[in-house]
Amino acid sequence: MKHKTHMNRFTALNKTVALSLAAAGLVSASPAFAAALTNASYVSINDNNEPVRGNYDSKGATGRYGVAVGVNASAQSLSTVAIGSETTAKDESATAVGTLSKAEGTAAAAFGQGANATANAATAIGRQAAAKGNSSTAVGSASVADGLSSTAFGSGSNATAPASTAVGQGTQATGAYTVAVGQKAQAKGISSAAVGSASVAEGNYSIATGAASQATGNASVASGLQAQAKGGSSVAIGRGAIASDEYSVALGAGSTTSTAVGTNTATVNGVTYSGFAGTTPTSTVSVGSAGNERTVTNVAAGRITPTSTDAINGSQLYQVAAQTNGNSVVINNLQDRINDMNKDLRAGIAGATAIGFLQRPNEAGKSIVSAAVGGYRGQQAIAVGYAHNSDNNKWSIKTGVSVNTRKDVNWGGSVGYQW
Repeated sequence: MKHKTHMNRFTALNKTVALSLAAAGLVSASPAFAAALTNASYVSINDNNEPVRGNYDSKGATGRYGVAVGVNASAQSLSTVAIGSETTAKDESATAVGTLSKAEGTAAAAFGQGANATANAATAIGRQAAAKGNSSTAVGSASVADGLSSTAFGSGSNATAPASTAVGQGTQATGAYTVAVGQKAQAKGISSAAVGSASVAEGNYSIATGAASQATGNASVASGLQAQAKGGSSVAIGRGAIASDEYSVALGAGSTTSTAVGTNTATVNGVTYSGFAGTTPTSTVSVGSAGNERTVTNVAAGRITPTSTDAINGSQLYQVAAQTNGNSVVINNLQDRINDMNKDLRAGIAGATAIGFLQRPNEAGKSIVSAAVGGYRGQQAIAVGYAHNSDNNKWSIKTGVSVNTRKDVNWGGSVGYQW
């Protein structure tokens, strides 16, 4: 049989290794099996004719029940397993499989070329994967789980803070208790979550979902492709939505917010109104942007009271408009009547003026018939009258009547005695 009698450059598994495998619970512990392994075919380790190195004499398993297989493999503590060239299983129950892999914490496990599990109960799987925090897990080429109980899945992923989780190629979960999912997603703030390719949750307790979304304000939420929640406790939902101000809300694709402006009074057609409720807003809710406005539909009827800050829907405004129109008809009718009355008054004044200009005789015993006209603010009247003086010129009488442009008739008469 090939590679069976010499431990020279091609070394077969010997009885000591077989018994170590059995002690570790990896194979049967029967002497017959151990003897069979000692003389097994097709099981060999090639040292490439290099100078003798560690574990050449199958004594690399220095820990009790340890297993060391490979050139310079080292299983140093109780129940450790090191398989592969230059592997090291250092602390109790540690397992290292793969060239240059290291498992240096209690119950640590490293699988893959250059994988390192250097903390208690840490697990590293993949080429140069590194699990450095206690109870951490790194899976994927060059993945790193550095924080306590952290988890990194994906090539180049990093979970560097306690209880952080990074899933996806190049993901970064650098804040405590964070979650980053998606290619190059980043969860930086405490208890933040970033889900989606290139998403970023930077603020503490922030959430970013959607490719290239960004939640930079504390306790902010950005959801949608390229959505941005910049202000503290702000919310941006929809593609390209931007909530810039604290507590602001941008709803819908392309929506943007601006600084809240309080309104204490309003002037319409020269009339100023005041006494409004809710005049000191802290933030705004936007459903669009300048030039890209939207309607808001299915809004329930809001309360209408002196202190109400409810939204008012179209039907309520319609009822107000209908009542206003009714009032307008009444007001217009009143105005017409006032205008008519005004014209009547002016015509009456014109009639009185005309009567006032009627003549009277200058001599005793004489009579006179005269006519006169009068006008006042666009209205006119004509008057005719009769006057007579007594023979002794002590008594006089005068009468007159006028008709104005409103077709009203004024009349009057007088008797006088002089001495």
